Amino acid sequence: MIFSSTFWLNSIAAALAVTMLGGCSFAEDEDQVRVTVIEDGSARINPVGTRLNFASSTMRAGMAKGLVGLDADGRVVPALAARWIISEDGLSYIFRLFDAKWDDGRQVTAERVARLLRERFSELRNSRLQYDVSVVDEVVSMTGRVIEVRLDSPHPNFLQLLAQPEMGLFRAGHGAGPMRLLSEDKGIRLKQFDEPSQEQENMAAEDEPWVSLRSEPAANAIARYRAGGVQVVLNGKYHHLPLVDAADISSGDLRLDPVAGLFGLRFIRANGFWAVPANREILAMAINRPALLTSFPGVSAWQSRLKIIPEALDVEGMNTYPDWISMTMQDRIIFAKKHVSRWKASEGPVAPLTIALPDMTGASILFKRIQSDLRRVGLDARRVGISQDSDVRLMDEIAPYDSAQWFLKQFTCAKTSVCLNDADSKIAEADAATNLEIKARLYAEVENMLVEHYNFIPIAVPIRWSIARQGQRGFAVNPRGWHPLNTLVGIPIS
Repeated sequence: MIFSSTFWLNSIAAALAVTMLGGCSFAEDEDQVRVTVIEDGSARINPVGTRLNFASSTMRAGMAKGLVGLDADGRVVPALAARWIISEDGLSYIFRLFDAKWDDGRQVTAERVARLLRERFSELRNSRLQYDVSVVDEVVSMTGRVIEVRLDSPHPNFLQLLAQPEMGLFRAGHGAGPMRLLSEDKGIRLKQFDEPSQEQENMAAEDEPWVSLRSEPAANAIARYRAGGVQVVLNGKYHHLPLVDAADISSGDLRLDPVAGLFGLRFIRANGFWAVPANREILAMAINRPALLTSFPGVSAWQSRLKIIPEALDVEGMNTYPDWISMTMQDRIIFAKKHVSRWKASEGPVAPLTIALPDMTGASILFKRIQSDLRRVGLDARRVGISQDSDVRLMDEIAPYDSAQWFLKQFTCAKTSVCLNDADSKIAEADAATNLEIKARLYAEVENMLVEHYNFIPIAVPIRWSIARQGQRGFAVNPRGWHPLNTLVGIPIS
């Protein structure tokens, strides 16, 4: 490991001291679960809006069902909708709603749900799901309990899109479960949705299933778990891993979700040496991915990545790898050193690559490894803050659904100025296509163009981890990296 764990251990110790002052450990009760969510930025939890942090998304999903939702295993399950039919051309989704009520007692109707969905799709055009919701043509209510969502073009993963927490519906601030807000006075606490009366709420609160939710920095969250103040910690990322190691968390309690997504360096500026795709390729060749990943403690199964589209998607035709895939690491270093030497001889010195990274623990490990790899081939790197101007920025995002489309759209000209207009045009052509085979062929062509453009340097599969004791009720690792609150206390989504 590159750095001593002393600093991280001191961080845990300090957080543990503060946490111990704030309360004592809980008595084991599977119907009363305390959850803390790691947030690097604002720890404020607000389930309303379009740009939700992880804690806010978790709360929204707990209080506001959409047509469908995700269970503990990350599978799409009925929520407001009891069942659905998809047309053969993939352009029409017809949903039949459960007989349900909002948490103020009013009836859930198709007319109101259709109106709320139209509003929500419009709002989400300014969110991480902006490209996905643009495929929706209209939403109509057909009867009192049936609605139809019509699409402009097929979206094979549309149900997974509808299951995202942002698609949970509020009517005038009221959700339809699976849980409802019990209190906010001493932190957020959610309980079972179908309560018989307001008068009974306070009397029965301690005897009913409930989940408390809070958010805080990683050191505090891990320390709180060690002190017995919470049973579940969510939303851990790669740069928090040294804290987990320093806290001596049991390997059985550290849960890694097998998520799909993008973890690597996305170019947002390309000047001088880095303006040439063949030179950006040198960065991709120089990074020793296995050595970088094994620098992080406690994770032996972190997988490296050399291509944009994950192999696990198994999309026919989308199998473009870099030309140097068969070269050994040593051969790549030799090739890269010669390339850089020739460039310097004709063009002069190369400015260090500026890399924007979060001011977090594991980010220092990541930077030192990349800097060392670049120096090995005659280049250098300089670290800057995540909000500062830079050549590249670390991209660490989970795909919301299983589709090559999502991966390719992260590198359009709307996302970065280092882009290809031709690729954008081909993506637009693919989006408009109603024939799925034509769509797949066009997306495969885009993948090939982007691989050769090197505006993104893949490094690994994203890391998402949680902490929960073995046997924790309603908790399971899953490909979505999503852990509903209701399942932790045995409350079904519908």
